[in-house]
Amino acid sequence: MNSFYRALQSSLMVFVLLAAPQAFAQQSDPLNSAERNRLRDAQDPSDRIKVYLSIAQARLNRIDGLQNTSPEAPENAGSQAGELLQQYISIDNELKDWIQYQFDHNGDMRSGLRRLLSEGPRQLQQLQHFRSYADVREDSGSLRDAIANLNDTIDGATQALAVQEKKFPAMKRDVKAEARALKQARKEAAKRNKEEEKLNKQEEKKLRKHSRKKDGAGDCGEN
Repeated sequence: MNSFYRALQSSLMVFVLLAAPQAFAQQSDPLNSAERNRLRDAQDPSDRIKVYLSIAQARLNRIDGLQNTSPEAPENAGSQAGELLQQYISIDNELKDWIQYQFDHNGDMRSGLRRLLSEGPRQLQQLQHFRSYADVREDSGSLRDAIANLNDTIDGATQALAVQEKKFPAMKRDVKAEARALKQARKEAAKRNKEEEKLNKQEEKKLRKHSRKKDGAGDCGEN
């Protein structure tokens, strides 16, 4: 079974796709054009996590739908379920890539990670329930991979959120401190400018006074 998660030393963690099953090598895009557009529109780090979760949930719901059809259900229901599981795994891997990128670039994902930690366990329960579906059991390897992959995603999201909960308040404090320092510097600069302006006016006043005295002395000499 492939592992899709590893933790770095110290407090850092990353999501990484170490290896991909050969079955994925020739796999087409697991998302349709409408889903790709939804992802492109979701540029906020957390928003895109939520879109990925929604799309992944849709695949699970379709697998459920295959089991709830009439006895006249298509004979290839098992292969359809297997394909949907492969798509689910690919979507989960894309989600990890997005989390990896945002984590490396200090993207604030806290809202999205909380959603993942809320919905992820429910999706995990749904995957585990699929073990009772005959059509899904035909592709038990994909089901095991999907469960293991999602467990890694949840574990990594837990660590990522813990890091970001500590990091971003600290960054926010630093920003506030910088803002206060900038405000104080501007205040002091304004004070200096005001003092210089006052001194310049005093100097100009002295010069004008001196000039008038000089002019008055010149007038007396002429008389």
